[in-house]
Amino acid sequence: MADKLLIGISAQGATVAHWRGNRIADCYLFDNDDAGQAGFKEFLTSFVNVPVHLMVDAVEEDYRFETLPHAFGSDRAEMVGRKLRQHYRNTPYMTAWLLGRDSGKRRDDRYLFSALTNPELIGDWLQAVVARGLPVAGIYLLPVVSAALPQRLDVKATNLLIVAQHSGGLRLTFFRDRQFRLSRLTRGDSGRSENRVRYFGEEISNTRLYLHALRSLTLDEHLAVLLLDRGDELADVAAGLARDNDVSPYVIYLHLLGLKPPQSNLAPANVTLGHKRYEARRGIYAGSAALALGAALWTGVNLFQTLVLRGETEDASRQTAQLSASYLEITRQFPAAPASAENLKRAVEIAQKLRESVRTPEMMMAAVSRALDATPTIVIKDFGWKYGTTEIEAESRGTRSIAATSAAETSAPAGPGIVRKQSGLIEGEIRPFRGDYRAAIETINGFADRLAREPAVAEVRVIKLPLNVNPALQLSGNTLDSPNQSATADFKLLVVFRPNV
Repeated sequence: MADKLLIGISAQGATVAHWRGNRIADCYLFDNDDAGQAGFKEFLTSFVNVPVHLMVDAVEEDYRFETLPHAFGSDRAEMVGRKLRQHYRNTPYMTAWLLGRDSGKRRDDRYLFSALTNPELIGDWLQAVVARGLPVAGIYLLPVVSAALPQRLDVKATNLLIVAQHSGGLRLTFFRDRQFRLSRLTRGDSGRSENRVRYFGEEISNTRLYLHALRSLTLDEHLAVLLLDRGDELADVAAGLARDNDVSPYVIYLHLLGLKPPQSNLAPANVTLGHKRYEARRGIYAGSAALALGAALWTGVNLFQTLVLRGETEDASRQTAQLSASYLEITRQFPAAPASAENLKRAVEIAQKLRESVRTPEMMMAAVSRALDATPTIVIKDFGWKYGTTEIEAESRGTRSIAATSAAETSAPAGPGIVRKQSGLIEGEIRPFRGDYRAAIETINGFADRLAREPAVAEVRVIKLPLNVNPALQLSGNTLDSPNQSATADFKLLVVFRPNV
């Protein structure tokens, strides 16, 4: 645990405890005079960047219990701050401690408002700490610090009064159900040794009457009284003190303050600014240390991986050299090749290009077959197909001549910018045909339309119909000639596929 200074201040002087290793290591007393102040300042010169906690034991203290409407965030802070300014106008050392919520329907918040009403009591001591540059963690009232005693001592009394003899008088602190309720410091000579029993009894009786007047305790209720002695009666607490555990009555409270500071901190924000910077600096150091540790681990992992990869690379290099030597040894036994490796590579590339450019009429035949399914009266008499840079000639006759032309064109590999396409010439007739040319022409046109709707077909052109319907032609002949001669309805279509299909 980090070192810290615990300072108990009273009207008579200051008790300073050096907290180290989760215990009080050393304890010193300084009187409230010029010599004591000088000694305190000299004592602080041996400490650098050590947080300081101040505890005040004074008559000039005030406590108020109040309930406020339940609120959150900035609304709660503004309401509590306004209440503090109403109660304590002449001191900067004030605070509000949220104790909990009421059990009623409204569930209001219960607060303990406390303040040190005499700021001058700690002025010189605090100024010496600030001048030294030590971060002030907080300023606390002694009764609030002693609130941890009932739980530490495991006292289960409902009403408990802790009585302790201090340098400024007798301190009496009342707890109900282990919750702080009231504290008072009596003025007067702390060394009334001539009749100590009577002195303690009178002050306890006066405190009981005061509690009865405040309606915090009735006279009929049982009150347990716990006397704090600087001897060895509190063995479990004294075990954690320094070797001079009886140097001051404040040591036990400073020990409690060192274990865990209470929530009720009187120090304003400008006083604790140095401690906030101290905590931020420690956080930065801790983060930097964690980052450095992570970087070291990451560097170690990377170094290990680098060594592993370097070893694998060396193994791979050795295996590669062995395989290369074996390959050269084997290739020396090979017979002489008929061609160079470059020529063989070029031949394979040309063969691959030829394989990619080859087409068959299968796709076009499938498209024609799908179109024929809806027109069974159409009979194909001749089918020509070509795959090249130009379309098939419309006046070609015979599949053999067309196939020969296609093979001649496709034998050469395609060069840059050359676009090839499939084209076909279909010759057929309507069978049976009974002389109805209009129906025959509609059937042929329907067949052409179905072919044109195929996704791969770019264009379908009708080259020839059974009857030339061009209006520019002259009519001739006699419809009565050869009435028994069987007429035919021949047609011819040119089908062009999309490029590179």
